[in-house]
Amino acid sequence: MARRRINTLQRAPATPSLHPPLLFIHGGYVDARCWDAHFLPFFAARGYECHALDLGGHGQSEGESDLDSLSLDDYHADVLQVIEQLDRKPIIIGHSMGAFLAERVLEESRAEAGVLMSPVPPGGTLESAIRLFFQHPQFLGAVFQMSKGIFDSQALGLIKQVYFSPDTSDQVLAEFTHLVQPESLRAICDLSLLFWRWPPRTPALPVLVVGGEADAVFPPYMTERVARRWHGELRIIPGAGHAMIVDQQWERCAAPVLAWLQQLAPQPQPRARGAAALTCPA
Repeated sequence: MARRRINTLQRAPATPSLHPPLLFIHGGYVDARCWDAHFLPFFAARGYECHALDLGGHGQSEGESDLDSLSLDDYHADVLQVIEQLDRKPIIIGHSMGAFLAERVLEESRAEAGVLMSPVPPGGTLESAIRLFFQHPQFLGAVFQMSKGIFDSQALGLIKQVYFSPDTSDQVLAEFTHLVQPESLRAICDLSLLFWRWPPRTPALPVLVVGGEADAVFPPYMTERVARRWHGELRIIPGAGHAMIVDQQWERCAAPVLAWLQQLAPQPQPRARGAAALTCPA
């Protein structure tokens, strides 16, 4: 599998820390800037070394010209490429599609722990897509327009209704539009067909699953399935929508993640640079 130049954003703590680094993986239709809006400065200010990558074809990473051919396997390889460059195994934090990619890293025990925010349910996105189609028939068209940079008042209204909490301000919604970009059609299809995937046994790693009470994409009952799969802790945030990391409720979502991280005992032994490269699945 071809290696691409993968762009990362970093935020360092003011003083050295014994905590493992945090590696953030964005979801579909956005890039690493969605984490830099709030989460990277929030966790760096509290003593965590923070990294967020642009998946291939997103943001400043290579792959824009063949975006629609990139698969979830390609994105997974991008994440492993970044992990190779870290001094030690990270704690991996993913949102939506990024949470599924985080799960794959956890399945291979390439992270010390994981936080799955608004995660894709184990069966994939097909159930959610059908549900949204009947509830909001024009939503898929609004997402297509959004990915092309077209935001009329009707599309923005639907995006707010489905992705955000009801009290989200027009300013927050406008800021979100600057983060949006096209998504790989192949990756979208991959996510819809996860019910064909035979998931491996989950290793005994600490996992926190965070869902939004007002998440119309993956409602709490879908989020609970992910927590059961990992035997992980579950937090449902009152009032939070699917876009919880940039939503009006972002700090209410970040706070339980911080509290959970602080319960994990720091492991002071870093992984030496120059260790053997990790192999990526085909």
